[in-house]
Amino acid sequence: MPQSNAAAVIQSKVVTSLCKRRVRYLAANARFREGFATGHDPITRMVIVLDDFNGTFWRGPDADVEVIV
Repeated sequence: MPQSNAAAVIQSKVVTSLCKRRVRYLAANARFREGFATGHDPITRMVIVLDDFNGTFWRGPDADVEVIV
């Protein structure tokens, strides 16, 4: 049975969780940093990253995060 357009739209908006992934993110100083995603809310599309270098947490939109591993 062919898929409806609504079903195709819903499937394209599925967001994979970034939890427990190594990521690269754009820090406030316009430099890319690396860390470990400790939380990700797929509804609000916000992610929390523990920075590898200084142990601080960064919170921002998942669109600003790139998965490394």
